[in-house]
Amino acid sequence: MGNPEPALVSVIVPCLNTAKTIELCIKAVLAQTYSSVEMIVVDDGSTDGTAEIARRHDCTVIQLPSNIGTGPARNRGIAASRGSILFFLDSDVALAPDAVANAVRILEENPGYGGVWGVYADRPLVDDGLVERVQVLHAHYRQIRKLGPARTGHFAGGAIRRSVVDEVGGFDEKLGPINEDTEYSLRIAERFPMVRTTEIVGYHDDDDKVSSVVRKCFKRAMRLVPLALTKRDSRFEREATYRPQEVAAVFLGTVTLPLAVFSVYLLAVPLAFLAWFVAADRGRLGFVRRNAGWRLVLPCVALNYTYCLTISAAALSGGLCYLVDPRFRRRWSGAVAD
Repeated sequence: MGNPEPALVSVIVPCLNTAKTIELCIKAVLAQTYSSVEMIVVDDGSTDGTAEIARRHDCTVIQLPSNIGTGPARNRGIAASRGSILFFLDSDVALAPDAVANAVRILEENPGYGGVWGVYADRPLVDDGLVERVQVLHAHYRQIRKLGPARTGHFAGGAIRRSVVDEVGGFDEKLGPINEDTEYSLRIAERFPMVRTTEIVGYHDDDDKVSSVVRKCFKRAMRLVPLALTKRDSRFEREATYRPQEVAAVFLGTVTLPLAVFSVYLLAVPLAFLAWFVAADRGRLGFVRRNAGWRLVLPCVALNYTYCLTISAAALSGGLCYLVDPRFRRRWSGAVAD
C-alpha cells in the first residue's frame, strides 16, 4: 500500500483593512513546508484594497459586502473550507515556514487533542517603534509562560480539527468582534484537551500606539466581566497578559496616591503598591531585559502600569454594567450554554 494522502489543512484568514500586511501573511502560508494547504481569505468589508492584494495570489478570496466582525468572518471561512484541519490565522501575522507542518504532526501524534495553539515570535513582523516592540515581547512572554495544556485559544495562529467544529459549532455571532475567540476556545476546552506550543510561531505586526492598546484593553476587559462571572471555574484569567495581582496593585497604588496631600509620609502607601506591582511583574521585566536590554525596562514598566490601570477601570465599568444592565448580564448566557 502507498503512503496515505496528507490531511488537507484549510488556513482561514479574516481581514479588515490590512493592506500593510496581508501580502506578507499570504506569502508565508504559500511558502509552508507542508504542501497540502488551501488558503481562504475572508475580506470583512475592507476599503483599502486588501481583497485586491489577496487576489494576486493562489488563495480563495471571499469578499463580504460589509463588516460583520471577526467571528462571523471566520465562520464564513469555515463554511467555504474543505480541510479536515482548520488553521486560523490573523492577517497581520506571518507564519514561520514549518508552522503548519508542526501543527499537523502534533494533532496526528495526539488524536485526543481538539486544538493546538502557537505563539507570537519575540520580534515584530514590521517594526514600528518602541510601543510595538514592548507589545510583541509581552505577548511572546505571556504565551511561553503558559505552554502545555491550554484553556484559551490563539486564533491568530493555531489549528483545530473539523470534527471539533462539527461537535461544538462555530463562533457565536451574537458576541461581536471582542472576546468571541475566548468564548469559543473555552467551549472547545469543555470537551477537548488543547495545547500551546512554541513549535508554531507567527511574526505579528502589533499595535504601535499607546492609544490603540488602551482602547483594546478597555473593550476586552469590560466585556469579559460577564464571562468571568459566569464561567468562574474556567480560570482563563491565568492565561491573561496581565494577571489579577498586577492589576490590583496598580489600581490600589493609583487610588491611594491622593493620601500624599495629607502627609508626605503617606506617600509610602502608593509606593508600596508600586513596589508590589514591580515585584509581581518581575518575570516579564526580566524577560524584557534579557531580550532587549535595560533601555526597554523603564518604558515597559510605564506601559504596563498604563495598561493595568486601563484594565482596572474597565473591570469596574463592566462590574457596574453587570449590576444595572440585564442585557449586559445575559451577554454570554447563550454562548456558554451546552
